[in-house]
Amino acid sequence: MGGDGLMRDVHVILKKALNDEISKDEALMLFRKVQDRDGLLELLRIASKVRDDEVGNEIKLMGFIASITPCTVDPPCRYCFRWANKKLFNWDDVLTDEELTVAMKTLLEKGLKRVEVGGGTYLGEEGRKMTFHKLSIACGASRDVGIWITNVSFLPEDVYRLKDIGVEGVTCNLETINEEAFRRLRPGLDFDLRKRIIEESDKAGLGIDNTLMIGLGEDWGQPHPYEDWVEFFFYFKRFKNLRIIEVHPFRPTWGSPTQDMPPGSEFETLKAMAIARLIYRNVDISGAHTVQGLLAGANLIMHVYPITKSFRPWGKHGIFASKIERLVGDVVMVDNLFEVTRNAREMGFEIEIGC
Repeated sequence: MGGDGLMRDVHVILKKALNDEISKDEALMLFRKVQDRDGLLELLRIASKVRDDEVGNEIKLMGFIASITPCTVDPPCRYCFRWANKKLFNWDDVLTDEELTVAMKTLLEKGLKRVEVGGGTYLGEEGRKMTFHKLSIACGASRDVGIWITNVSFLPEDVYRLKDIGVEGVTCNLETINEEAFRRLRPGLDFDLRKRIIEESDKAGLGIDNTLMIGLGEDWGQPHPYEDWVEFFFYFKRFKNLRIIEVHPFRPTWGSPTQDMPPGSEFETLKAMAIARLIYRNVDISGAHTVQGLLAGANLIMHVYPITKSFRPWGKHGIFASKIERLVGDVVMVDNLFEVTRNAREMGFEIEIGC
């Protein structure tokens, strides 16, 4: 079949996608055949329309607090920020109980409805105890804010306790569905355990958030693993409590074993975000802080008003002079609401809370 015929197939899929979710074969076809700017623009147009029709014109916001636990994974993930900054996810990075309480109450006052509470993977029984303790404090400080936990310092059977504590959702990131790539790049973590935590979280009625990292594990000149990306999306499609999908390009970390690997393609990342929107009709997709993300169907901005220790003011904008406010002790908040919502406001979207 010639190029015109293949593009006709793409047009048929996109026309159908306006009203119905696409299949696994159709998703793979879009990844393979959308290979130029005209195809990308058409894909983005449809994904944006589906977002408007299915989830509306409002952009949701999610705050960020870190860290509640250190990371004891050894060896660290091959692309972890720990390679570049030894302070990250160690004990100096962990918020005290008082600092965590102040952080939660601050974000409640800002009007946020959901907050990502992050930390390192603290392995063993001490990690479980610390996770339950910190989450009890976070949930107790504000029952009006949905808490999403990302540290994964717990076991599959623990998710029911997280539910009882008041946690709203779990972010147990896989970042790839390719088990070989996972084990090669995250040798200190258990791929099967993470899948069991995700599956048990769904059974417990906890929300699920997960990330696909475009380009993770790829070598220079290697064909993109489109089949893996599609398998990732349809693995998560089975979960009735899937709430958030994130798609990010891989970024090599200086000083890490992956520092010389190619960064993930932004072109393929946009394709993946848009294809995700055609699969997940009413799931929140992050990336709505950028024009590209908005065009690709995103409706969620993460890391709003991030609160961390002062040595790593997470979320500080690369262009804007983001205001940094000291809250308590060595804990600071980056007041980034204006800059992360500016694109959406200028494009005519409604923002969940006022700026």
